Amino acid sequence: MKTVKGNGVSIGTAIGPVFIYENEVDLSISAKNSFTDSIKKLIDKFTLQIDEFKDSERHDEADVLGAYILIMQDPEIIDSIDEKKENSIKDVFEVFKSNSEVLGAMDDEYFSQRAEDILSVGKHLIKTMQGIQDSDTLEGDSILVASDLTPADTSSMNMSYVKGIILKDGGPTSHAVIVAKNLGIPCVIGLGQEIHEIQEKDTLAIDGEIGEVNINPNKEKISSINETKRLQKEIIEKFTKELYESSDLEFRVNIGSNEEIENFEHPFLDSIGLFRSEFIYLDRKNKPTVEDQKLILEKIQKKFTGKIVYRTLDIGGDKIVPYLDLPQEENPFLGVRGIRLSLDKKELLESQIESILTSEDLERIKIMFPMISTIEDFTESNLIVEKIAKKLKVNKPEVGIMIETPASTLLVEEFSKYVDFFSIGTNDLTQYIMAADRGNPELIKYQDPLHPAVLKAIDNVIHVSNQNNVEVSVCGEMASDALSAAVLYVLGLRVFSMSSASAPFVFQKVNQIRSMDIEELRKEILSSQSAGEVRDKLDKINL
Repeated sequence: MKTVKGNGVSIGTAIGPVFIYENEVDLSISAKNSFTDSIKKLIDKFTLQIDEFKDSERHDEADVLGAYILIMQDPEIIDSIDEKKENSIKDVFEVFKSNSEVLGAMDDEYFSQRAEDILSVGKHLIKTMQGIQDSDTLEGDSILVASDLTPADTSSMNMSYVKGIILKDGGPTSHAVIVAKNLGIPCVIGLGQEIHEIQEKDTLAIDGEIGEVNINPNKEKISSINETKRLQKEIIEKFTKELYESSDLEFRVNIGSNEEIENFEHPFLDSIGLFRSEFIYLDRKNKPTVEDQKLILEKIQKKFTGKIVYRTLDIGGDKIVPYLDLPQEENPFLGVRGIRLSLDKKELLESQIESILTSEDLERIKIMFPMISTIEDFTESNLIVEKIAKKLKVNKPEVGIMIETPASTLLVEEFSKYVDFFSIGTNDLTQYIMAADRGNPELIKYQDPLHPAVLKAIDNVIHVSNQNNVEVSVCGEMASDALSAAVLYVLGLRVFSMSSASAPFVFQKVNQIRSMDIEELRKEILSSQSAGEVRDKLDKINL
């Protein structure tokens, strides 16, 4: 037995034979069709597949293929292929590869996914130019292994045979991950070159929670995997509405795309703790109108009956949005982004606020500003909300800020006099406090949110918020990680915004510590000198 590690992105376990799906391209094969003809053929093919997906209620996959068509119609890509390159496989692929690499270099989940999409389109286009037909022979229960997977790859597969998915690359919002979560399939991504350890005749045992892949597992590992599956099922079944509503916890979900809105299903979680509005502005050629934005919000309000925390636009110079003419900056993550961009381009913020204030059920909505570092930025933004609310003759909703900069943690006492609520964005807060780019794998040891420096900052925010009766929540990945969420509970947090799939496991982990001396445990955690020491202390109490 050999064990390799990746990133677990869809909870669950599975054991089964390998099915390796080959979707790489061979650039040595000459073109049979021109670039222009192949573009037309592929658009026609994807258009048919979109109709088939819609007929079978697979709307998220239809949307991805729609985005693929937009990529093939992008003038920046089309105009890069002149007559000399029309039939050159290598030149055509290089255009897609270079565009993908530009986006992939950005420390942003959304654009990492767009990079994958561009490269995927390039591969499909090359195969179309070469006259190669994709084929799959998935005929029985299998663990699907691939470099990546696109809707075009999975469109002809019988997904009921897929018991697990393992990818060499991919991000947490990639198509394959969305499909895995929707279908309840365990998924592990990011194996890198270790994926080549897996051979066609192997049997695999995978754990989609911890990201573990066991090649040709022994009897002990198979028994362990089956026990994990039983325990996970038990945890999910015990997470009932009655138990949840009798607790002191409030769980909300994070939403950041049309797919997530359409596919969200949960029997009792009905509030959004972080609505990422960026997708409304991206993947389009023109600035969204107030009406465009209202339609999205109305769709959310129909799907979710609880609170909706609407974060205003959080983009900067790292994102390519042609109609916004964003500045190219040497360090865009410390530049004109988030609320700074919105205040620099006030018509964007005003349009977004107007769409919110003219929506139905306004009393359920809260407005949240990102990348706030100064009181002045908040008060200027808040005045815009007040002005538009007055013009529209509606009540101003609650307004708060993301706590994601060190400055906001240090000024939390002062901010508490102005804001209605705080939401801690632990992903960015960790990278800013630790001065470690979260997109740089070389700095992974500095990116642990359980580092005492990060925990002390969070503890202060929670303490000041509770003292001043200001609502505080966490909407970063810490809230979705059961162990980290338990630590947040110890620090005094009660409102968590997470992925709904994580909710039963967070609830179970928090329940484990309810009977302990919480204040003593808090002191123990905060007296640690490293993230490793924090984890050792938690391990000693079997967390």
